[in-house]
Amino acid sequence: MSRFRHCLLFCSAFLVAIGNCAAQSTMVPWLTRAADNSRSGWNQHETQLTQASVESKGIIRATIIPVIGDARGMEAQPLILPNVQTALGTRDVMVLPSMANIVRGVDAHDGSAIWQVTLGVPVTSSQQIDSKNINQHWGCISTGVIDPDTGRLYQVCWVSTDGTGNPQTAQYFMFVLSVADGSQVVPRVLIQGKSGTQDFNSEMRKQRSSLVETNINGVKTVFGCSGTIFETGTGASGFCFAFDVTGNQVSAMLATTAGEGAGVWMAGQGAVADPSGSLYVLTGNGDFDGVSQWGESFLKLKYSPSSGGNPATLQVVDHWTPWTDLVRTGQQPAPAMKMSGISAPSEAIKRPVGGGMSMSLKNATLKATVNDQGVPTLLVFPQMASGNWSDEDWGSAGPACIFSLGICIATGKDGIAYPIKTASLGGTTLADLANPKNNCKKLAAPPVWLTMSPGPVDPCPADPRTLNFFPWGDTAHLHMTPVQFFDPVLRSWTIFAWGENSQLHKWAVSSTGNLTYVAQGHEYASADVRGEPPGGMPGGFCSGSSNGADPNSAILVCTIPYGDANANVVNGRLLVYDPVHRAADGSLKVLWDSQRWGVQFLFNKFNPPVIDGGQIYVPNYNGGVDLYRLVQ
Repeated sequence: MSRFRHCLLFCSAFLVAIGNCAAQSTMVPWLTRAADNSRSGWNQHETQLTQASVESKGIIRATIIPVIGDARGMEAQPLILPNVQTALGTRDVMVLPSMANIVRGVDAHDGSAIWQVTLGVPVTSSQQIDSKNINQHWGCISTGVIDPDTGRLYQVCWVSTDGTGNPQTAQYFMFVLSVADGSQVVPRVLIQGKSGTQDFNSEMRKQRSSLVETNINGVKTVFGCSGTIFETGTGASGFCFAFDVTGNQVSAMLATTAGEGAGVWMAGQGAVADPSGSLYVLTGNGDFDGVSQWGESFLKLKYSPSSGGNPATLQVVDHWTPWTDLVRTGQQPAPAMKMSGISAPSEAIKRPVGGGMSMSLKNATLKATVNDQGVPTLLVFPQMASGNWSDEDWGSAGPACIFSLGICIATGKDGIAYPIKTASLGGTTLADLANPKNNCKKLAAPPVWLTMSPGPVDPCPADPRTLNFFPWGDTAHLHMTPVQFFDPVLRSWTIFAWGENSQLHKWAVSSTGNLTYVAQGHEYASADVRGEPPGGMPGGFCSGSSNGADPNSAILVCTIPYGDANANVVNGRLLVYDPVHRAADGSLKVLWDSQRWGVQFLFNKFNPPVIDGGQIYVPNYNGGVDLYRLVQ
């Protein structure tokens, strides 16, 4: 469903007496992470922020909206519902769920408080669940979803029911809140269920992936997915679940393996839902057999509501898989009890504090090439434990699904993009993986190196171990779900992606899914540690906006870290680009740069900006959300 139709639905339900949305507010609903169910990351109804207004006036940080209870703030993306009747009058309400399980409703224009609720004791952060101890708490980890018809927020939070903050005894609950006043519309519902041999509550899960709501033939359902804290431990399975909003219950549960990994992470992105209600997710490290084990796979899921006494079901109906973890490691097992959030290949080549070159790099194989832009490139093949190469999460980013083309573009830690046909994903088998060239022929178009160009390296090799390298010694992982935009000048769909230790890249997508490089920026993510192997994480995160198809109104807003935001809390940089017209040298043109104006903030890992109503919202790790607007 389009965001414009969401706006109309909201108006018909709540604002009949006072006219349409446009007359009441300059804002449009931002109901789910990345703006819509296709996760485009694009607001097509922005009238105030344009290339000319940003470049001529500039933007300013108007205020910092506090997120309560956690020193870092929130991992959820802010959501917005305009024209809500609150106790303080009609307001555009922004919802801010903190990692401390405290949810605030604030005025989206100035951040002033409207309501605040506490949803239970959060989990206390420790190295049991976060090896870097970045966050203070683990509570509302994922982005929820707002139903505009009912004005309800569906939000999953991790709650320590015994009050100890111990993750081993904590449980996940679905909360249904009124956006008008924060009240719980129904009692909280425990996320629970079994699938095959797996029980969701048998292990510590990490429910980072965002929620999504579908409405098929009048049946509304909210879906969420998760991974597991120890992603190589016994019972480490990814899960997706369905929540029946009418019965207020978990109606179906799907394990993505029989206890062999395949967590659904996607850097916090949620499942993609097409107009028919099919769901698309990417899984990470885990076993694969093409039958019940779905590690490193792009999955198409189908939900069937209960009918005629038969229970609801959620099942895999199609998939495509590039390789298995065992092949990537030369048949070596993954490190035992590897914790999610630790990138094993990257960690294995880090130098000790005050130390010299790590042994894995000292003995590395080096290969000099020239990339597609004629730039000399050095590929570094570290010599380290083969098992570490099992950490090649294909699901490190969500897919970019352009349903008008019938194409989803899936990519992960290699930085390779695979265009997949949504009508027929390919149904990869183990036999297919023995012949990777034939397996890649099932794609809509050939795979390409999306986040950087390593030179003449086949992205679909006969032996996937040839992909086990670091360009220039740094990682090229993609954690950002590519932003989708129909470029009215190119007359083509385009995507934007920003990988680790690299620059923002723009690609054109043809009607058949072929990807063609267009341009890139000059600005590097993790610039302070780039060139000090393995560089920094997690690359850039972007959102875009335009006033319909007006090419002069389009902007792209991105955040990047200066250092390694996976290992430390680091400063961030905010950039506003012209996504249509290139600079004189052919690069992506910068309209505004926080570095130039000395604006400082702590980078929020995995959380893209929100653009709405002439304002830009940037979640930070200072414990709040920065609100930017045009200089008056």
